[in-house]
Amino acid sequence: MRLLFSENEQYYRDLGLVDKPGLVYTFGGCRFYNKNSLFFDKFDSFVCAFYTMPHNVLLTLKFKELNKATILCTDGVFDFSNAIANPMVSKYGVIMYHPIIQSNFLCVGTTEKSYFSNQVSSFNYLPTRVLSKSDMLILPNIKKVLITTANTSYFNDIEFNALCSLMLDTLKVLIKENVLFAVRIFDQKLLAFLESNLQIEFENDIEFDFEKTLEAYSSVITTPSSIAITAMFHKRAVGLLVYRDKPMLLQSGWLIPSGTVFEQNLESFLTLEPQRLNIQTNILKTYLAQEGITELLEELSTSREVIKTNTQDYINQSMLNMLNSSFNFNFEWWVRKLYLRFKSNGIIKKIRLYIR
Repeated sequence: MRLLFSENEQYYRDLGLVDKPGLVYTFGGCRFYNKNSLFFDKFDSFVCAFYTMPHNVLLTLKFKELNKATILCTDGVFDFSNAIANPMVSKYGVIMYHPIIQSNFLCVGTTEKSYFSNQVSSFNYLPTRVLSKSDMLILPNIKKVLITTANTSYFNDIEFNALCSLMLDTLKVLIKENVLFAVRIFDQKLLAFLESNLQIEFENDIEFDFEKTLEAYSSVITTPSSIAITAMFHKRAVGLLVYRDKPMLLQSGWLIPSGTVFEQNLESFLTLEPQRLNIQTNILKTYLAQEGITELLEELSTSREVIKTNTQDYINQSMLNMLNSSFNFNFEWWVRKLYLRFKSNGIIKKIRLYIR
C-alpha cells in the first residue's frame, strides 16, 4: 500500500508515524501538484496537513478524480480563535477546517471529532508530540505552579491586552498568597510586559522540553494548548486562561476567567482537590485514543472517496490563492525543505535572535 504525504517526513514522524510492513511512504508530495491525475494512480491515498496551502486542495481533487482516499490531519488541539483570527489563515480568505474537502479527518479529541463529523468522517488520535511519555510523572513534594502559553497565544492587540491583564491578575494572586511559581514563556513581548509590571524577579523555565520541565510542578496554568492534555495526563491540576469570546472545545479541571475567580478557587487548584481532579481525568479520557496515526492511515487508505457538496467556494478561493501567489509551488517546496534543514542545524534560530 502506497501513501503520498504532502508535507515533509519529519512532520509526520513527530505525529507518531512509524514504518510498518506493507506500507510505503512518499513524502514532500506537494511538489507533484502539477502532475496529471494518472501519475497518482500508483498511490492508494493522499495525506495532507496544511489546510491553507492551495496545492493540497489541487492534489486532493486529483485523488478524488481517481476515487482514492484523501485524508487531512491536525497536529494538536483545535482552537476557534486560531481558525478564525490567525492572520496566517485569514489572509487566505478561509476559516481553518471550514469546510473540509478531504473524505477523512484526523483530529485530537472526541469532542472535536463529534463537531467535525457533521461535515466529514472524523477520527480521534493523539499525536506523540503531545504525549511522548507513557509513564506518568511523579508529583513533586512541594506545591509549585507553572504559568505558560501556546506557541501563539494572541492574534491581535485586543487579545494581547486581554491576555496580559489576565496573566498579571493571576500572578498577583500567587504572589499575594506566597505560592511558588515560575513562568515558561517564549514570547518576548509578553515576557517584557510581565517583567515591567510585576516588580519582582521570577524564573522563566525554558531550558528543557515541556514534559521534563513538568517534573518540578504540581499545577499548570496555560492558554488553550495541547500541553494542557500533557499536564492532565500527568495528574497536574490544569487551569485554562479564558480571555477570548470564541468557543473553547478544549476543557480542563479549572477555568480562569479572572483573578477574582482564580483567588476563590486557589485552594482547590493547589491541593488538587480530588473531586475536581476526577472531573479533569474524565475530560482527559476524551483525548486519549486507541489507535495512532499509522493504524488509522492504514485503515483509511483502503476506503473509497466520498463525493461532497458545499465545498466549491473553498476550492475556488484556494485556486485563486494559488494564482495570486508570488511563489511557484515547486519552488516553495524546496524553500520549505531548505528552511527545515537550516532549522535543524540551529542557523535559522541564531539569525532570528540576531534580528531581534
